[in-house]
Amino acid sequence: MSRRLRPFVEREATWALVLAALGFVSLYTTLPASIALAIRSARRRTLVDGVEPAIAALAVAVGLVTFLLGYPAMRALVIAAEDASEARFALLALLGLAVAIWFLADAAVHLHPERLTARRIAIGGIGVAVGAALSIATVMIAVGFEAWGVTPGSG
Repeated sequence: MSRRLRPFVEREATWALVLAALGFVSLYTTLPASIALAIRSARRRTLVDGVEPAIAALAVAVGLVTFLLGYPAMRALVIAAEDASEARFALLALLGLAVAIWFLADAAVHLHPERLTARRIAIGGIGVAVGAALSIATVMIAVGFEAWGVTPGSG
């Protein structure tokens, strides 16, 4: 039994949905790549079954929900960033991780499906970047707020 190779646009829309679902965990670092992939897959004119624009719209909706769920935590990080240079550095690191995720997701989508090792490396890089974003946020929330005199939720 052979494996069905999904069309390029369908892979792009599926990646957009997966990255949008990871938006809350990664504190928005996957949302730029998700929105870019969703827009690209919805705008592409192909002779596929037509499910790609629906998946892209679902990815944008899930991205909006994860944005709203992650807003309080990100707001607390921004409040902390106004008070300390370490928090600004952490927010710049999250921005750098967002750019890295964008490039890795684009590479994972454009790689041929039979190049398993390269695709797995790109997917592993996305996983590491999401884990790094989560650990940066966890360290800032657990350690940083007390040191800066900022109480989360007071503001």
